[in-house]
Amino acid sequence: MTIKLTYWSIRGLGEPIRHLLRYQNEEWEDNALSPTRQSYREYVLQRDQDDLPFGNLPFLQDGDKKISQSITIMRYLGRKFGLCPDDPKELVLCEIVEQEIYDLRNRLTAACYDPYKGMGPFPGSEVGVFDHEYLRGSFLRRATERVSKFDKILTKTFLLRNSPVYVDFLLFEYLDQIRDFLPEAFEGFTNVQGYLGRFKELPNLKTWFESEEYKRGNYINAPHAVWNGKD
Repeated sequence: MTIKLTYWSIRGLGEPIRHLLRYQNEEWEDNALSPTRQSYREYVLQRDQDDLPFGNLPFLQDGDKKISQSITIMRYLGRKFGLCPDDPKELVLCEIVEQEIYDLRNRLTAACYDPYKGMGPFPGSEVGVFDHEYLRGSFLRRATERVSKFDKILTKTFLLRNSPVYVDFLLFEYLDQIRDFLPEAFEGFTNVQGYLGRFKELPNLKTWFESEEYKRGNYINAPHAVWNGKD
C-alpha cells in the first residue's frame, strides 16, 4: 500500500519527510492541504479519528499504521528503510543532532509567527506585543553559535558516513530554512555550506532540486507568518 503523508502545502515540518521519501524513490502520496478554512475542516475530520489519538500535522499512513509527530515519523521511516545506525554511539549522536536542530527550528517558528494575532474564529490578544526584529536578532545570535558547532561535527560526507541516515534529512532541511531566514549566520562555516551542497546531489533528490517545481519556491512557514520564506 502507498505511504500517504498529510501536511500543509508548505515546507515547515513536512519537508524532511518528503525528502526522505523522495530519496528512497518510494511510491507515496503527498496529501498537501492548502492553508484554507476548507482544508482545516478536512484536517479536523481526519485528526479526530479514534485510531489517531494525537492527530497533529504532519501525520503518515503506512498500511494499517497511522503515525503523528514529525520526529516520530522520521524515526519510523529511518527504521523502515534502514536509515538508522545500529551502533549505539552513532544512534546517540543522531538523537542529539535531531533535538538540537529541532530546537533551532522551533526558534525560527517563534520569531516568525505572531502568537497574539487573531486567526479565523480565534480572537487576537488586545495587549500582547510581537517584536519580530528583536526576536530575529536574538535568534541570529543563537543560530550563529549553533551553526559553528554543526560546522565542527560535519567533517564527513554526511553526519556519520558517505550516505545519509534519517537525521540528515532533518538537518539539511532545517539548516536550509534557517539559512534562508538568517544567511549571515552561515558566513564562513565551510563544512556546513559543503554539507548543504552535497545533500542536493543525492540520487533522486538531485532531480527534485533541479525541477521547475522546486525552483518556483514554496512557503517555509504558513502564508500568514510575519516571515514565510516566499513573499
